[in-house]
Amino acid sequence: HLDPEDVAGRSRHASPRRRRIGLAIVTILGAIVIGVFAALAILFIRLTWRRLAPALAERRRRAQIERDMPDALDLFVLIVHAGVTPRHAIGQLAERAPPSVRVGFAAVIARLERGEPLADALRAIDEELGPVALALTDALGAADRYGLPLEPVLQQLAAESRAARRRLDEAAARALPVKLSFPLVVCTLPSFVLLAIIPAVLAALSSLGGNTW
Repeated sequence: HLDPEDVAGRSRHASPRRRRIGLAIVTILGAIVIGVFAALAILFIRLTWRRLAPALAERRRRAQIERDMPDALDLFVLIVHAGVTPRHAIGQLAERAPPSVRVGFAAVIARLERGEPLADALRAIDEELGPVALALTDALGAADRYGLPLEPVLQQLAAESRAARRRLDEAAARALPVKLSFPLVVCTLPSFVLLAIIPAVLAALSSLGGNTW
């Protein structure tokens, strides 16, 4: 025969133990579930980044080429004005141009060494650097193919360099408000929440009575 008080005492002692066991089980299951979701999220981010990384790297490379091409045009005009032929000027650019565009001029030199005419070898610049180099290749190709005077070509390249810099400056000016809005929001919004919203919330809660806290 069991004493009811003894049974009740055992139940009272067993109840906290059961709660602790249940809490431990729930914690373990939660950790497992969260771990699975975290692993899946990390795997998804990794696979996505693996696909996006080459495209982002190519985009950065193209943007750097666009920024450096006006300097290469100015350097080419300066070298030719110094009395160097366009063929040798391209060789100088393969060594002294900004690093992002050297590969295009080096490809031209490689084709010239294989015996290609300058007008045909210039297509290597378009293949390596893209449409941003069309001003140089079209002007030099026409001058070499049709025997046009070089001075108008140099004037055209100088004008194209100035126009490219102006476009880049305008694009940077248009992007500046967007870039400034991020630190403005990040720095201003928390202070607005701390100084304006939180005191109002605290005042509203305190007006409801001390039992709220």
